[in-house]
Amino acid sequence: MKKSLLVVLLGILLATVSCASAQTEPVRVQEPTIAPTAEVVKDIATKAPAKVESVGDPVKQGYDIFTGTGGCVACHKIENIPTAIGMVGPELTYIGTDSETRQPGVSAKDYLYESIREPQAFVPEGVERSVPNLMTAAITARLTEDEVNALVAFLLEQK
Repeated sequence: MKKSLLVVLLGILLATVSCASAQTEPVRVQEPTIAPTAEVVKDIATKAPAKVESVGDPVKQGYDIFTGTGGCVACHKIENIPTAIGMVGPELTYIGTDSETRQPGVSAKDYLYESIREPQAFVPEGVERSVPNLMTAAITARLTEDEVNALVAFLLEQK
């Protein structure tokens, strides 16, 4: 069932993008209200991401991880990334700014790093779709330090 759900969601997304490109005004897509099951989250956690080399632009590498090998787009949304439809996790469109004040006394960089490596260490109150125990360390455990640092660099740019 989870694969068919993903196929349907991808079909809707592709149809919407096709329609939007043919129109002069942007089309707003209603976010799906179906939350992934524990099996979907486990499936994301068990897929080993391809490793990213530590050379090059870390922001670009972070984008590649976010949109591809890290699987972040399955749960998180960033407005200017069409594939980041994020139905479950907090929206990250302005996380570079928001992370500066999420956890008192903690820098934006450290907050983002901890949120990736130890997502249950601090779950901010009042953040939409910020649910304790939803994101687990198992989802990001296969990421190298370079990959996590690249993700942090990319997320810090989201302002």
